[in-house]
Amino acid sequence: MSISLPSSPVVSAQWLAEHLQHVVMLDCSVARSAESNGKTAFSSGYDTFLQQHLPNAQFADLFGGFSAPQGRFPFTAPDARRLSEALRLLGVNQHSLIVTYDQLNGAYAARVWYLLAGVYGWCNVRVLDGGYARWVETQGTIETGPAHSVDYGDIQLDAARPLLRTTEQVEQNTQHPLVCALRRELFLQAHIPGSINLPYPELLNSDGLIDTLRVAEALRDAGITSPQELLLYCGGGINAAGLALALVTAGYPIDALLLYDDSLNGWLSDNHRPIATGPVIHT
Repeated sequence: MSISLPSSPVVSAQWLAEHLQHVVMLDCSVARSAESNGKTAFSSGYDTFLQQHLPNAQFADLFGGFSAPQGRFPFTAPDARRLSEALRLLGVNQHSLIVTYDQLNGAYAARVWYLLAGVYGWCNVRVLDGGYARWVETQGTIETGPAHSVDYGDIQLDAARPLLRTTEQVEQNTQHPLVCALRRELFLQAHIPGSINLPYPELLNSDGLIDTLRVAEALRDAGITSPQELLLYCGGGINAAGLALALVTAGYPIDALLLYDDSLNGWLSDNHRPIATGPVIHT
């Protein structure tokens, strides 16, 4: 049976249930825990995957092949060779259809989507709208234990497109509006001067689905008009990818969404860089 992916970057749980046998599902989950100092720590979500995952899903490790091994900060984008190899090990072929999801709010699944669709221009990838929680709520069927064995794939990604930005490029940026995807309380604590705050979590409805009306309203309130090029960032390049997904779902072109890969992890690594706190003052 030949199927095609919807034009939207997200698919519903119902669509996925109807096409389960024709896609490669990637569980992009990351584990969160509280450290003694009150900060949140992140680690591989493999144990979470073993406890529960969608039927036939493979585990995409954002602390493994889906990030650069020598990155100074977590989640640094991998090069085409490393990412291609990670995908081949999960059975992805050149003509496979991929659906990503995670067991949090979808931003980690969006990160893998952004790498593939945006940075590497590989268009056969979508994100499960509402993620694991939506699947369980509407479909119910899950699996436990290790992923099923798969044949080695043959996907080969092309060279990266120039959508990712380094700290040095952000320092020199004068052209693109800086848009921070962090929650409002974190944005108020620290952000790059001149930034606009579009919190990714606020663009989801009560079911965890991307709400395109909220996206449109947020863009309108911020004075942003598509297809104006934006430079997105957050704490470590994850919520920024979630924001990119929400914007594209609402009709924004992905090629207009640049992403500061190290985000505040990189910006705050040098205390000589300026930091703003509190709300943005509009004059």
